[in-house]
Amino acid sequence: MAIAGAGCWGVPAGRACTAARTMVATLLLVLATVPARAQLLADPRVPWQTADSAHFRIHYRAAQRAQAEAVASAAERVYPRVTQALQWEPRSRTELVVYTEVDLANGFTTPLPFNLIGVFLAPPDEGELLDNSPWLDLLLVHEFTHAVHLDQVRGAPRVLQSIFGRLPWFIPNLFQPGWVTEGLAVYDESDPAAGRGRLKSPLFEAWLRAERARGFLALAEINADGRALPLAKEYLYGAYFFEFLARRYGRDKIAAYVDQSSGNLVPRLKSNPVEMTGKTMDRLWDEFLADLAAQVDARAAPLLAQPETLGPRRLGPLFKLASVAAMPDGSTLAVVDGGLHAPHLVRLPAEGPPQPLVKVNADAHLDVAPDGGVLLTQPDICNTLYLAYDVYRLRGERLEQLTNCAHLRRAVQAGPEIAALQLDDGRTRLVRLAAEPTATPEVLFAPTDGTELLDLAAAPDGRHLGLITHRGADWRIVEFDLEHPGLPPRTLLRRAAPMQGLEQGPAGIEVIADVDGVYNVWRLRGDRLERLTHTHTAVVAQTGTAADGALTTVVLAPQGYALHRLANPTTLQSVPADDTTTAGAAVTSDTRGAPPPFDPGPVPEPATVLGDGQPYAAWRSVYPRSWLPAAFADRGLSAVGASTAGADALGWHQYAALLEWETSQKQLLGSVEYLFLGSHGLALSRTLQARAWAGSGNDEQTTVYDSHVKAQWLSLFPWDRLERRVAFGVGAALDRIEQVDVASDSSTHPQDQRLLAALVDIDTSNSNWTSEGLNRGLHATLLYESYRPFAHDTSPDAPAYDGGMLRTDLRGYLPLGRSVLALRWTEALASGSTQPFQLGGATDQVLQLGPVLDNRQLSLRGYRGDEPKLIGSNARVVSTEWRLPLADIDRHAMVPAVGIDRLSAAVFFDVGGAWNEGRGPDRWRRGVGVELLGEIKLLYALGLQLRLGLASGLDEPRSTQAYLKIGRAF
Repeated sequence: MAIAGAGCWGVPAGRACTAARTMVATLLLVLATVPARAQLLADPRVPWQTADSAHFRIHYRAAQRAQAEAVASAAERVYPRVTQALQWEPRSRTELVVYTEVDLANGFTTPLPFNLIGVFLAPPDEGELLDNSPWLDLLLVHEFTHAVHLDQVRGAPRVLQSIFGRLPWFIPNLFQPGWVTEGLAVYDESDPAAGRGRLKSPLFEAWLRAERARGFLALAEINADGRALPLAKEYLYGAYFFEFLARRYGRDKIAAYVDQSSGNLVPRLKSNPVEMTGKTMDRLWDEFLADLAAQVDARAAPLLAQPETLGPRRLGPLFKLASVAAMPDGSTLAVVDGGLHAPHLVRLPAEGPPQPLVKVNADAHLDVAPDGGVLLTQPDICNTLYLAYDVYRLRGERLEQLTNCAHLRRAVQAGPEIAALQLDDGRTRLVRLAAEPTATPEVLFAPTDGTELLDLAAAPDGRHLGLITHRGADWRIVEFDLEHPGLPPRTLLRRAAPMQGLEQGPAGIEVIADVDGVYNVWRLRGDRLERLTHTHTAVVAQTGTAADGALTTVVLAPQGYALHRLANPTTLQSVPADDTTTAGAAVTSDTRGAPPPFDPGPVPEPATVLGDGQPYAAWRSVYPRSWLPAAFADRGLSAVGASTAGADALGWHQYAALLEWETSQKQLLGSVEYLFLGSHGLALSRTLQARAWAGSGNDEQTTVYDSHVKAQWLSLFPWDRLERRVAFGVGAALDRIEQVDVASDSSTHPQDQRLLAALVDIDTSNSNWTSEGLNRGLHATLLYESYRPFAHDTSPDAPAYDGGMLRTDLRGYLPLGRSVLALRWTEALASGSTQPFQLGGATDQVLQLGPVLDNRQLSLRGYRGDEPKLIGSNARVVSTEWRLPLADIDRHAMVPAVGIDRLSAAVFFDVGGAWNEGRGPDRWRRGVGVELLGEIKLLYALGLQLRLGLASGLDEPRSTQAYLKIGRAF
């Protein structure tokens, strides 16, 4: 989810990443449904502290002061680099939160409600983020570029900000396509000559070659950021665009471009570059693509001159092939994610079709022992808030979990024991687990000088481990002796460019290494590296040469990844093993041919830039940063006021408030909505509505009005996993109307409802990158509401409700190829006197927004929603939908700034009824129809699902209804 407007450091498909667009939606809808849970990252069960550096306010766990100091030092290092490049300094201190709750190399930035950066303390260990930078510097220069870019404002937007504060509409750079925001950050993070950043890195260059073979994306398509691969397309195209702009028109034109866009009240992408280049964006993009094609062709010519040496393709291209491993019988295991259904562990025989074994989570990583035992590390949610990697063992066709919340990114079988790389407060260390882990892992090796451990592989004898280590431009493969853990690791290979995908097998150590800017598989033989593959893109995963001599690789391909099997790899190229041209002096072997001991070098003295810590206090950031005027008039009633919203830095408190003063009746009106820890919501509101009036025109006077007070509290207690969400809830609701006769100064209470509620919500429904919404699993909600605790307080003017209601909602999703069969069953049964249900319409808040108390409207398409025959204390509705994608249009215009991604359709059949006595209605009402669902984008940053439907009722009171709604039916 690279969400434009701010951004994520890594490619965020299925990853924990929050960015500005999410915050925009949150603040625009302003907790429209308080019970809906919000994503919570900072664990409130541990103490947090806050300390200031020169330009940042750092929030961190009290036990992680050292990590906070490292983050603050990196942030202050990148501050002058970014502010000088963009010629802008943020107008206030940037809030920066340090998280260890997520085992993913990522971060996020948002300008709302204030400049906020989140840093996940998990160093990258594979993929596009591997480079020669200190990883914190790479992350922070990227995220701080977002913060500075989005903070920059001039002209009319700056004047409006000075009046109304930080509202999304007055943050011009928030409404830029994602490729502008992410591309600028990737360009600023990069120094290709030193191997830092993603611009011209091995994977970005490989993606460019794949895009060149497929055909580069048109401007309208990259503006839309649809489902086309690669996931990193906004980062990729944007970075090379700004490189082109700087090279062709001058480095100063980048700052000029940002400055120009910072004064636009509405996005002006088409005309924005005219002042600095003389060309509109569409003409400039065509020039950029022509230049990019020439650049790619020139750089790729030597590579493409030689045919690929990968062996036949066995799978792909697929959305993701996260890991592969060779089995002793000659078959291959692969973690396969086709982008449509759940990822699976798949067995591929040497010949024949693949055989799915068991469902796994995304980004699972495999290890196969010499005896065929299979270990797997995969992420899942543990302890409610943590996204942590744990170790599993394959038992037949099921996974047995061996650890819980242990933060083990990689694990291998080493003899009878398990060795693993563990994340520990932002650092990696080597640990050992017993054959059947039950106790805390034993720490074997923990570098203390900034060196990170990226990958490991066990030697066939199970007594030695190979480790890939990384510190800046110093990349090494070292050997660790498990029988003598007190000995320091020995250096086997030292290079100045990234390595990953380490394997040790019968043929020796093999690794995916960047040599001459291309990732291929290399074998270490003595003091030489021998290349075994030749790819036109990049090898991203490998099995190592198996016992039968075959080598299986995963390579980047146009529109995904492909798996190849090379039967008998031979040496294609040989180079000296040690290449330390930028990492220091070369390592040489001693007279016995043994590599020298691992030498991490001197420990640098950290710069002290962080002030004294204080206990975290939400009040320091939770105060309002913006406001908007509000007013209404209704037949003699008139009110004026203001609205605001806010949140604290850790996201524990979120609120929205609207306060108004009604001038004729001298009444205080408005609403307050508050969400605590993402799960506990409170909403209060009071409104006036004219019911009778005298006079006309501008001289109307209200004679009778309704004062409507609503309150709702709901607390949810989650118990979540990635593929299953469970929540228990309790709450209460008040809905009270007082009808006031102004002349007689009397009032009645036509409505006075008060209830308590409890619910259970179990959700196993899920979706994938290309699926048509939710396409598998079940979602069940059981809600009980009772008026009994408040029955004695009911106003005599209001209906005397003293009963209870049990509502069950079941939704199921069954994939049928790319289409989905969606089923819904809603049943509401009452005991005693309760508010009746009304059937009809095409919107059901409970199904679309989550738990909502005291809601008595059930959708039944083909009926208006006000028919007396569809009212009753009991109700049942059953729906069947066949949903199918029609086209991934993926186009976004510049004038006007409106786009559409996917267009899909649904054919449905609804049947329902309501009754007061007995077991069912006297007659069921049926409705049929068709809906079109368009994924609309506005101003590049705002996504909206619009549902256009035509429904016809088949039974009396039959009618045909056309409607336009937001969101899916269920």
